[in-house]
Amino acid sequence: MTTKQQNQKARAKKDIEKLNSIITELKKFGFDKKYPHAMEWIENYASDAKHYFEKGDYFTSFGAANYAYWFVDCILVIEGKKEETTVF
Repeated sequence: MTTKQQNQKARAKKDIEKLNSIITELKKFGFDKKYPHAMEWIENYASDAKHYFEKGDYFTSFGAANYAYWFVDCILVIEGKKEETTVF
């Protein structure tokens, strides 16, 4: 594995772990009940990120995680919590 691939793998792994943590936090706030469709998209993209990671396609894994973050950002903006960067 090249250094570039190792870096992509590390970044994708970090993003998947962070995303899973964020999903847990969103559920603690009850956002899964308040925004079920957005949470479904977040969880689907998180699943996609994990799938591509396991296949060794770290670039696509990273991309899928970033799509999930877009939905997370939307929820945070709507809830007025986007500026609370310590939340996530």
